[in-house]
Amino acid sequence: MTKTELKNGIYWVGAVDGNVRDFHGYRTRLGTSYNAYLIVDDKLTLVDTVKKGFGPDLLRHVAGIADPSKIENLIVNHVEMDHSGAIPEVCAAAPRARIYCTSRGREGLIKHYGMKDREFCVVKTGDKLSLGKKTLTFVTAPMVHWPDSMFTYCVEDRILLPNDAFGQHVGHPLRFADEIGEDLCLEEAAKYYANILMPLGGVISKKIEEFRAMDLPVEMIAPSHGAIWRKDPLRIVEAYARWTAQETVPKVVIVYDTMWESTDKLARRLVECLASPGLEVKLYHLRKSDNSQIVRDILDARVLLFGSPTLNSDMFWTMGGFLTYLRGLKPKNKKVGIFGSYGWAEGASRAIRRDIEAMDLEMIEPPFEVQYIPSEEELSRLADYAKVITRAAKEPATK
Repeated sequence: MTKTELKNGIYWVGAVDGNVRDFHGYRTRLGTSYNAYLIVDDKLTLVDTVKKGFGPDLLRHVAGIADPSKIENLIVNHVEMDHSGAIPEVCAAAPRARIYCTSRGREGLIKHYGMKDREFCVVKTGDKLSLGKKTLTFVTAPMVHWPDSMFTYCVEDRILLPNDAFGQHVGHPLRFADEIGEDLCLEEAAKYYANILMPLGGVISKKIEEFRAMDLPVEMIAPSHGAIWRKDPLRIVEAYARWTAQETVPKVVIVYDTMWESTDKLARRLVECLASPGLEVKLYHLRKSDNSQIVRDILDARVLLFGSPTLNSDMFWTMGGFLTYLRGLKPKNKKVGIFGSYGWAEGASRAIRRDIEAMDLEMIEPPFEVQYIPSEEELSRLADYAKVITRAAKEPATK
């Protein structure tokens, strides 16, 4: 293996999972990586591990740099199994290693791996660990994105190791964002944030401000998934500031499903009517699209349009499932319109409205509905509805 040195004796020793396409429901089209970092100093230190099954890769990468049995410190920034699954193998290979983690991290590790007899060093924000020439500073980060989470910062090298913050699901043989493509990595980071971290935006925003107040200069950000940010690393921090604020742009995301193509006809005509310079429009058929990508586009969209036929006096089942997923992510600063078709009885728009009201999003009234198959006259009226949507997309939501 070609050694990847971040700088001055700090090495990537993780594993690449290029074939994973489903990460607890999140579609990972580019695979992912489980990043771990070895710090070579007077006290050999490993920061994080990898998912179960990839432990041999981790230990092989460590062995290419130093004897794994010499590891004295194991830093566990996060207990989730994609980062801690190889801990039993690491502890077997490095029997003298002390484990540094938060108090909730200790509880989680004992619960997951039965490590009551292991030596734990529980840390809190501001605690330091001297490795010899290098010093680590710890910053607890509860709910970014589990209660046990923390960041590790290498003082002398100005490297932040924030585990799941600032990462992306990108499985690539190269390690750095500027090698892989910064725009690609930033887009995947947006998708990662939207599908995993969006409901924690308020907590993350406060943690970023707290970290900034510590006045620790950052020259590199090395997360636990995907690419490492070494060229203008604050670019991803600035992006997080926008995402946590749920800033929106003039953008309409149309999400729909259809039974006998009536709602499909409405959706496609809406795209035609909305087409105008300066307004981005995205169209997603629920059974033909990736929910993870839909949510990424929702992240910065100002207007959402949900279309559904009525089935059993309710919305179509795919729309119900998608709105359940979206509700848990707690989107804000959105305006929502509803459209669709029905047969002998209505019901879809009422059901969708209940979910939108539960999310406390601003409604665009009234819904646009047709009975059975839309006539050309009904389709032509979508031009007036599109004008309402366009005006809504030009002004930020009021709640």
